[in-house]
Amino acid sequence: MLTSVHLTYVLGILPFEERFPAARKLGFRAVEYPFPYDVPAEDYARLLRANGLEQITLGAPTSDYRSGMPGYSVTPALKSLFDQSISQAIDYAKTIDCSRVHVFAGARSPDIPLELALQTYCDNLTAAHDRLADAGLEIVIEPINSTDFPGYLLDTLAGARTAIQRSGRGGIKIVLDTYHAHANREDPAEFLRAASNSVSHIQLADFPGRHEPGTGIVDFTRIFRVLGDVGYAGSIGLEYIPTRSIFEGVPLSDLLHL
Repeated sequence: MLTSVHLTYVLGILPFEERFPAARKLGFRAVEYPFPYDVPAEDYARLLRANGLEQITLGAPTSDYRSGMPGYSVTPALKSLFDQSISQAIDYAKTIDCSRVHVFAGARSPDIPLELALQTYCDNLTAAHDRLADAGLEIVIEPINSTDFPGYLLDTLAGARTAIQRSGRGGIKIVLDTYHAHANREDPAEFLRAASNSVSHIQLADFPGRHEPGTGIVDFTRIFRVLGDVGYAGSIGLEYIPTRSIFEGVPLSDLLHL
């Protein structure tokens, strides 16, 4: 099973280039860093290769969803920016040999009716899926809770399944974040039992606080039991805010043998 660590959330205390060898030292074979575009793609690819790492996903450029700015994919007037973001993601992904592109939803502008935003999003997912598939790439979407990120359109796992249905593209896969699921009062283990074939990557963080597994209420033992039951074959990554040094924190072996 391919395992990854987030370069910002988990290893962000280190200077940027030192995060790559640190990830490898910790036993990971992949890293997650959604928006590396400030680094030339050739330089980023060099950092991955030099440390024997893969990029787990690449985020297509979008607006600042953390501040609630309207998302490219859910706003009709931003269609040209959305199309450009997919082109940029394809070029960067191919250079760094990343096979998976995350298309963010972002927030809905208050002046856009919910149904129009949803239809715009699903239409854009359809188009992005086809463009990415033509380039040999996979598209993923991730529900992000709208409490921490006000207005975020795709905020539940149930909503992600609906968006995939409406897009007419079953090849769109879901990134399941255990923290976001619990923030939305959804049960990640039950979702995995019912729809594991729709999930291609799982991000681990506890709730509340988004810290290490074992610091909150998420039942990781149950989640991993379900993963074994359903024969989950996707990837798993750490995306939490450390309360202590990762080198003293949750060992990868412990996570995979809960």
